[in-house]
Amino acid sequence: MMQSKKKAGRKNCSQVDHNTGKRSIDVIGELCGDSAKQVQRYIKITELIPALLDKVDDGTMGFTPAVQLSYLKKKEQQEIMNAIDSTQCTPSLSQAIRMKKLSESGKLTEAEIEGILGEVKQKKTDRVIFKNEQLYRFFPSTYTSEQMRREILEILKSWRNSNWI
Repeated sequence: MMQSKKKAGRKNCSQVDHNTGKRSIDVIGELCGDSAKQVQRYIKITELIPALLDKVDDGTMGFTPAVQLSYLKKKEQQEIMNAIDSTQCTPSLSQAIRMKKLSESGKLTEAEIEGILGEVKQKKTDRVIFKNEQLYRFFPSTYTSEQMRREILEILKSWRNSNWI
């Protein structure tokens, strides 16, 4: 689907009726159900080398980091692809932005790319969420959310100490 949107974005820009008073990008966005900005991203991503584009299409690399990489020179994109193959890591958005900035300042080297892709990415932390309504039956009605939170942590500490030690 993404592949067809990318191709359609480029092709449709030249086929839009220019008598509507709207920008071509806006008309295409309306036709595709996307914002004008998203259509611009689809068009921009076509500037990636085929190997990186394949990573986006197969879901290995995120769309937004790929858009950032599309601003790089083809040689730099190939170096990134080589680093992806050797590190088995694709860039996160923040890593792609850093590489783009280094490229703009002429400081993006193979060593920099390897170093950036070799960084340990922070894992998303899972959260456990309870609605207050779920907890009210266990606490006095006068307890605030913060008091419930503190009490739950104390109960868990006590449980851990009695069961794991």
